[in-house]
Amino acid sequence: MVKKIVSYIVTFILIILLVASTAITILSQTILKEKFVLSLLDKNNYYTETYNEIFESFKNNTVQSGLEETILDGIITEEQVKTDIQSLIKYIYTGKEMSIDTEGIKTKLQGKIEEIINENNKRVNTEEQQAINIYIETIANIYRDGIVYAEKYIQTIQNVFAKVQTILAKVQIIPYLVTLGIIVILIFINRKESLKYLSIACISTGTLFIILKIVESSTMQVHNILLLNKAFSNVIINAIQSIITSLLITGIVFCILGLLFSIIGNIKTGKRTKE
Repeated sequence: MVKKIVSYIVTFILIILLVASTAITILSQTILKEKFVLSLLDKNNYYTETYNEIFESFKNNTVQSGLEETILDGIITEEQVKTDIQSLIKYIYTGKEMSIDTEGIKTKLQGKIEEIINENNKRVNTEEQQAINIYIETIANIYRDGIVYAEKYIQTIQNVFAKVQTILAKVQIIPYLVTLGIIVILIFINRKESLKYLSIACISTGTLFIILKIVESSTMQVHNILLLNKAFSNVIINAIQSIITSLLITGIVFCILGLLFSIIGNIKTGKRTKE
C-alpha cells in the first residue's frame, strides 16, 4: 500500500516536470527565439503593413501642415522599414545597439522642402522656418513611433528577455535531468508496475495540453486580440496560436506514448499471470 502511494506521489511530480520541461522547450524554440519572431513578421506581412500605416500617418500630418503629399515621395521605403524593424528585434534579443534611421528621413524631407522653396523663389521667415522644423521633427517621430511603438518600455522588455535567456541557459537542462531521475526512481520503487505509472504520467500531461487547446478555442478567443494596431495584433495572435498548437501536438504525442506504455504494461502483466 505504501509503495503504491509513494508511486502515485512520484508520478504526480513526474507530471509536473514533464509539463515544465515541455513548456520550457516550446517557449525556447518559439517566442524566445529571434528567428521564430522574424519568421512570424514575414508570414504576417508585417513590414508592408507597418510601412503602409506609417506612410498614411505621414500623409495625414502633411495635409494638415498645408503641404502637398508629393513631398513624401521617396522619403521612406519598405526595405528601410524592414531593416529598422529587424534592428529593433535584434536589440530585444541580443542587446545589440538599435538603429532607427530618422536622420535620413529628416535630411530627405529638408531637401524636398528646400527644392520647393527654391522653385517658388520664396524667402522663408523665422516663423515659417520654425513651422518647417516642427513638421520635419513630427514626421521623424511618427516614423520612429511606427517602428518602436512604446519606446519607453523597450529597454524593460530587452532586460526581461536578457534575464530569461540567461536563466534558461543556466537551468534549461535541469528539468530534463530531474525528470530522468524521477523516472529512474519510479522504476526502482515499483519495477513491475512502472509502465503503468509512466502511462498515467504521459496521458495526464498530454491531456493537460489538449485541454489547454480546447479552452483556447472555446473561451479565450485569441483571434480577437487587438493590441496597438492590426499588424501587431496579427503577429501576437499567430505567436500564441503557434505555441498552443505546438503544445497540442506534444500533448497528442504524450497520449499516444502513454497508451503504448499501457499496452506494453498489460501485455507484460498478462505474461506474468500466465506464468
